[in-house]
Formats: sequence, C-alpha cells, structure tokens
Amino acid sequence: MAWQKRPINQNPRPAGEVLLMVEFEAAEELSLLSRAGADQSVLVAMPAKARHNLASLKTVSKIVKQSFFALVICAAADIFAGFSIAKMSHLLSLYPGLIILIPSSINLRGNIFGSFGARLGTSFHTGEISPPLERSEALRQQAGGVAVQTLFMPVILAFVVKGFGLAVGLVTMSIRDLVLIAVISSLLSGVILLSFTLVMIDQSFKKVWDPDNISVPLITAAGDLITIPILFATAILVSEMSDPLATALTLLSIMISTAALVYSLGSGRMILARIVRQSTPVLVVSTVLATMAGIFMGLAEDMLITFSAVLLLIPVFNAEGGNLGGILSSRLTSAYHLGLIKMGRRPEPETKTNFISTLLLSALIFPTLGIIAYGVSEAFGLEGLGLGEIFTICLIAGFFTSILAIFVTYYFTYFFVKIGVDPDNVTIPMITSVMDVLGTSSLILVTMAVVSA
Repeated sequence: MAWQKRPINQNPRPAGEVLLMVEFEAAEELSLLSRAGADQSVLVAMPAKARHNLASLKTVSKIVKQSFFALVICAAADIFAGFSIAKMSHLLSLYPGLIILIPSSINLRGNIFGSFGARLGTSFHTGEISPPLERSEALRQQAGGVAVQTLFMPVILAFVVKGFGLAVGLVTMSIRDLVLIAVISSLLSGVILLSFTLVMIDQSFKKVWDPDNISVPLITAAGDLITIPILFATAILVSEMSDPLATALTLLSIMISTAALVYSLGSGRMILARIVRQSTPVLVVSTVLATMAGIFMGLAEDMLITFSAVLLLIPVFNAEGGNLGGILSSRLTSAYHLGLIKMGRRPEPETKTNFISTLLLSALIFPTLGIIAYGVSEAFGLEGLGLGEIFTICLIAGFFTSILAIFVTYYFTYFFVKIGVDPDNVTIPMITSVMDVLGTSSLILVTMAVVSA
C-alpha cells in the first residue's frame, strides 16, 4: 500500500531473535509492513520468546507506570481547564456561541496533535524518523500536515458551530467572528503545541522513552492547558476589532486555509498528501461530534452550575476517556505495523493485555480525579457534592467510560485497517470525539443517578 512504513538503517536481529514469521502467513492476516520490514523492526518488535511473555505482570506494570504519570499531568491540566471555564463563565453571555466552541476547540487541538504524536510514535519504532530530527524529510512532511489542519479545520469548525446554533435555536456570534476566533486561537495554540511535540519526540530518542505510552496524554494536557485562556483572549481581541479589519482578516483566513489544503493535496509530497487526505474527513466528523457534546452540556447547564465540582470534571472526563483510547490505539497501531498482532473481529491475547492495562489505569486515575476535584472545589468555594458522592461518581462513570473507550478504540482500529486506511491518521480523532460524547454522557447520567438517590 502507499502508506506502508519501512524501517531504515537497521541491522537484522540474530537468528535466535527473529520474529515468528509463520504467524504472519495466516489466512486472515492484514499486514501493513513487508515481511522484511517486520523482521527488522526495533523497540516494540520483540524477539519470539518475548511475545509469549507479553501478558506478564511486568509488561502491564510498565504500561501503567509510564502512562499513569502522563495521565495525571493531563488530569491536572484539565482540572485547570474546567476551573478556567467556571471562573470565566460570566464572559460566556458576552460572546454567544462561545460555549459551543469551547469543547469543539479543545477536541480539535487534541485530535490534530494527538494524531501527530501517534504518527511520530510509529515512525519512531519503525525507524522512519531518526536523529538528527532537523534533517528528517518525513518529519517535515508530518509537521506540514499538522500546519495545514491547524489552518483549515478551524474554518470548518466555525461553520459547524454556527449551523448547530441555528438548528437548536441558540443565539451565536456572526460567522465572521466565529471564524476569526477559531482561526486565530488555533494558530496561537498550534505554534505552542507543535514546538512541544517536537521537543517531546526529541527527548524520547534521548531518554529511550516509548512515545506510544506518553505522547497522546501529554500533548492533550498541553492543549487543554492553553486552549481555554487563548480562546477567551482571542474572543476579547476580535470583539475590539473594527468591522472592516475583521471582515478582511476573515476573508484572508479562508483564502489562505483553502490554498494550504489544495497545495498539500497536489504538492507531490506523499506523506503530507496522505495525512491531509485521510485525516481531514475524519476531523470534520469528529468536529461535528464534539459540537454535539457541547450541545449536550448546554442541556444540563443548570445542574452543572449547581454542582460546579462536576463542571470541573467534564473536561477531565472527556480528555481522560480519549487519552485512554489514544494510548491503547497508539500501542495497537505500532504493534500492528510491526506485525506483532493481527487485527481481527476477536482480539488476540496480546491485545487483551493492553485492555487490562487500560482498565488498571482507569481504576487508578478516575478516583484520583474525584479527590482532586473535591479539593479544588473546597479550596475555592465552588458549589459541589460531598467527597463520598464525587468519589462514587468518578469510580462508576470512569468504569463505564473505560469500557466504552476500549470497545470503541479496538473496533475503530480494526475497521480502518480492514479498509486500508492508516489508523495513525484517523483513529485518535474518531476516538477522542466519540469519547467526548460518551464521557460527558456517562458523567452527567451517573451524577443525576447519585444526586437523586
């Protein structure tokens, strides 16, 4: 296929450590690497004897240790995001429609740069990208794909938000203001996140970290941390612009973003074109789903304001559900590219080990979130629930969110592999967007049940 990844500058393993290639010749095998490529893969591609120990406690422990640290950082960032929304909620009435734009913008930032991190993780393992990074053509084209998405997708987001507002009868800002706010905030956030991601992958090379275990939650955390303040600051900036200037900048933004999209598809750069071609339709769908999550939040607005500790938790639940799925997707995709697992209707034992790791992470992270949310709400005098109630809500809602994340992640990955689309380009945006809706729904429905009990 056009999107096969092949390792470079790597020596074959000793004969005793060659992967069991007979397993790649099963009738239902769907391999994305050539036999030789799989044979020479590094890091994640383990020797044959290691495959039989994949379900060991040591393997699960490594995944949990590396990922839990990243998830805690992400949780702290998302608590800050929820706190920012709660404290700046009085501004929402001044910028109608911004409440719908907020979850969609957070989601879009995570989708674009989370997928970027997943692609870098796979390229890291296969040797497609290697030091020195500044000389890597593959890395430049991947970064170019991110730049195109950062320019083009906010325009689509603005029109989706406006359309949903009209459909449900909500008053929103003009499409001009929505476009400007979405594009400017995306560019400012994008510059920061691109730099952060490149530093992270460079450190992964130097410290021998596995990017699949840390990239998605850390990138999401960085995005969540900066998106809300930048979005509110951009809304204030746009409101101060004169009408002629705002109109001119809006038209310029649309023209530049469209030109960037057309150039990326016709430039002849295969990696760049593939990323944009495969990712853009999925990003559009994910944007629609994320906007639906914003509408759902609006329907429960009174309850969320009454119990502001739950309002703090919504960005966290959305992010952690997507992060759990993102970590699982990154590991499955890298292992699949390297021929370590087959994607079938029924998961293999090796794959189930990753499911167990995801459930263990969930059991650790979601109750921790409840304790943090309770502490923050008590410290800042926010209206909330008791510690026992918040802990129960997080434990039950977190369990449902994790089960849904595992199911959605595996079968999205299987589906895209089956139709010949690179999961690195499309799976994470779909997972995070679906988990925005499912995570928000789980949290709100469990909260209603606990409150009314």
